[in-house]
Amino acid sequence: MIGKLIDRLDSFFGQLHFRYLGLGALLAWVYCTWFASGIFNVGETRPAILSLWASLLASAIALFSMAFRPNKRTPLSERTVSTAGFVMAACTLSLRLVVQMPCALVVLSVIGGVASSVLWVAWGELFCQTHPENAERSIPASLVVFVGCALAVHFLPGFLSGVITSCLPVAASLMLLLCKKSEASEFTFAQPIKPFSQVFLLLISLAACSMVCSIATGFVSVSIYPGASYFAPDDIILAYIAGASIACMLAVVAIAHTSKMDFSFLYQWAIPLIVFALAARVLGGMVFNTAALVLACSAAFYVEVLFYAIFSRITARGLCLPSETFGIFRAVVQLGFLVGSFFGARLVDAVVDVTGPCLLLICACVVMLPLFINLQKRLGEVDSDAAIESGIGENARAKTAASSMEDEEGERALAMGQLSMDDVTADLAREYKLSPREAEVFGFLAKGRSVPYMRDVLVISKSTIETHIKHIYAKCNVHSKQELLDLVEARQQMRE
Repeated sequence: MIGKLIDRLDSFFGQLHFRYLGLGALLAWVYCTWFASGIFNVGETRPAILSLWASLLASAIALFSMAFRPNKRTPLSERTVSTAGFVMAACTLSLRLVVQMPCALVVLSVIGGVASSVLWVAWGELFCQTHPENAERSIPASLVVFVGCALAVHFLPGFLSGVITSCLPVAASLMLLLCKKSEASEFTFAQPIKPFSQVFLLLISLAACSMVCSIATGFVSVSIYPGASYFAPDDIILAYIAGASIACMLAVVAIAHTSKMDFSFLYQWAIPLIVFALAARVLGGMVFNTAALVLACSAAFYVEVLFYAIFSRITARGLCLPSETFGIFRAVVQLGFLVGSFFGARLVDAVVDVTGPCLLLICACVVMLPLFINLQKRLGEVDSDAAIESGIGENARAKTAASSMEDEEGERALAMGQLSMDDVTADLAREYKLSPREAEVFGFLAKGRSVPYMRDVLVISKSTIETHIKHIYAKCNVHSKQELLDLVEARQQMRE
């Protein structure tokens, strides 16, 4: 059992391109700036929370405005991305100097928050450009980078810790630029199939439901006053490190075993974490407060990274553009965390019992799950309509192609081409004694389809598909996808 787990982890990380993990450095900037002691010292809770609120509000407004920016089909330029990283670094480092000057603190936080919106959207655009398999591996693995950065910031001396925290946005922007170098130059996103006005209300509704969950995580995170858990005031970042570690493992397992990457899948895992966190917060005491903090952090990170994977899939289907999806969703989620942390801080100041607010949030989260499922169903209907209109999908493309062939010779040539590939894969499947499902997967592999594509079409989990692929490789005596394609090509040439 342990050996298989190690083999799977080794395969998972061995296929990663490290530069694609820069999202973790951006996440580390957020949490290390306001929840570690590199920028704000222990005891400077009020300046830190004021700076956090100003940054969240400014970033949310900027993110929402980016959903309506002109020329959204063109990814953000390299100059814009690099400038944003250096502006964030300068503002973060300057916070240490103006911690006792509220006006300057707010101004710097606002500037840094606006600049951060550029990187949030830019990373979303990148994951929409890259291969789905690479995106699904890189997004949860970004939390490993977060953990490494956060540990370094926590254990290094104060001044050095602050410098590293300030440099994290620069690292995130540089890694993003390295990724962009490996992608197609002069890239533009395809024109959405549906007008933005037809998808806007649906995206806002999904984001509003997500906002309830982010309110709950923000409330739990801030309502536990220093000394009420096993995390010391200067060790709060350790709670986020623990939460990110749990979220990373949970995300890897969830992606491997889900048969559909959508919002229902996301919140079926996240809402129980949030409900348990709120219940533990009601019980109180050192043990339960510690558990509540870690669970809330786990849920926050889980949603934080996986919505990038989900929206990259939505954008790939042509429903909307990355600036629209990532801008709106992240803006509303950040506002939710702002609202939750605001009320959590007020309750701490007033020393009010949290039972009532926690029970109210538990009820709201439980109600959100069926709403998510219903909204996801409506999004799927829009997706299906868009696929039919644009001819996306194997059946739609085949019907469109067949109806457009007016002469018999063209139809005959198309049919012969299709039969040739189908005959080859069918012959090989019979020869190597593949099961019906393995033969189906084999057919997709022969056409060069990716695992995420097969997961969506066959509606089976990624791990099941990978198991079928291993069996296919073993039965066909090949060791890679390229060798399998070579086998198909050689058989096809023999038939010709």
